[in-house]
Amino acid sequence: MRIAIVYTTVGGTTRECAELLKRELKNQEVELFEIGKNEPQTEDFDAVVVGFPIIMGRARKNARNYIKKHREVLKNSKSAYFICCGFVDCFDEYAEKCIPRELRESAIDVTCLGGSLDPDRFKGINRFVVKAVRSEILGGGDNGDERKDMTLPTIMEENISQFADKIRNL
Repeated sequence: MRIAIVYTTVGGTTRECAELLKRELKNQEVELFEIGKNEPQTEDFDAVVVGFPIIMGRARKNARNYIKKHREVLKNSKSAYFICCGFVDCFDEYAEKCIPRELRESAIDVTCLGGSLDPDRFKGINRFVVKAVRSEILGGGDNGDERKDMTLPTIMEENISQFADKIRNL
């Protein structure tokens, strides 16, 4: 089976997840494509996987544009979606907001693969925002109370394996 993994990334986490997914799908013919750089002819593939990060509660603009542009092809083909985000508990809200209902309903799967709040992965305003969010999680915010119940997000490799299984079982 020929599979296109089409992604966009800001800090590299989504790219890393796309590469890990490709490794999990090692017995398939998988090609990686970065939105805006080397987009595929989606009709040339048996399945299309779209991955994007959530930045400040929204899908990256080029991901939104890609989904809008290819909506009909994605709806009528075998497609799956993964989201990388720092707040996994908000995943359902992000998926509903970022992926049109008809695409979610026709998808093989829509899943969260985790995220990263490593400021060294980001530049400019994104670095500033990541530092602020990280500080809030680790430091407890303005009052300085340490929050033992919070941990930094990471890539969820078990979710990548489960996602790959669903794609393989087409």
